[in-house]
Amino acid sequence: MPDFSHILLLADFDRTLTDPESRIPARNVEAIRAFQAQGGAFTVATGRSIPMFLSREAEIPYNVPLILYNGGAFYDYRTDELRDACWIPEGRALLGYLAREFPDMNLEVQGKDFHYLIGELPMRDAFYRRAETAFRHVTVETMPMPILKASLLGTYFDDTVPQFFKICPPEEVARFDAAQAKIQADWPELVVDRASPRILDIQGCGVSKGRAARNLANRLSRELVCVGDARNDLSMLLEADRAFAPGDCEQAVREAGVTLVCPCADGAVADVIELLGSELDAC
Repeated sequence: MPDFSHILLLADFDRTLTDPESRIPARNVEAIRAFQAQGGAFTVATGRSIPMFLSREAEIPYNVPLILYNGGAFYDYRTDELRDACWIPEGRALLGYLAREFPDMNLEVQGKDFHYLIGELPMRDAFYRRAETAFRHVTVETMPMPILKASLLGTYFDDTVPQFFKICPPEEVARFDAAQAKIQADWPELVVDRASPRILDIQGCGVSKGRAARNLANRLSRELVCVGDARNDLSMLLEADRAFAPGDCEQAVREAGVTLVCPCADGAVADVIELLGSELDAC
């Protein structure tokens, strides 16, 4: 049997560990458990927050801390330990700018205990209730400080996560393209990334899945293997010693030269583990 004791495997969550409907294929879970039994270290690197990942955490057999907020912090639900959190300086000024410049987009802050929603939108409330994510309504002036991550989201067509990947009106995507360019120009010290065509994440200087992934790999003295499907995964894929992507990944990831495996619905993470195992068995 292969020995995985030298490997840290990181997988993005949405549409990498999960299928397009946000379900985790049983094949992935079985493969991860076998990988860990043979010495492997596994965790998730996701843009999701502590409150938004809470309802999914028990489904995942991770054995090292999770990377949340696109690399903005490490967290372990079992110990409630938040490590290496990267807070945004001038958080209230940033929120005021976002609310003023992009009034047609849905502004929120993803905190440790809640998602703080700026503005009233019933469908957004329904979205977070369905996702079992604790939320509160605030204004720019009443938002608790400091903040880890601010986000701009597009139209809520329904109350499901897949809408942000499946429903992508070209005119709205173009507005998000323009907004990303403007925010990055006006706030060059911050990181502005895309979790989906209609989600913009704004975070502190240097935040990336790649930096967090490499820090964790160095801490564990392990080879870094990463799997991801979207633009906000590129930093960790480029940082990895071995990089993989589901066959139905975004074009930008495909163009990065990563190794493609099966589509996410068929168990892409399991494919990666089986490939790694076959290579070790051949040595």
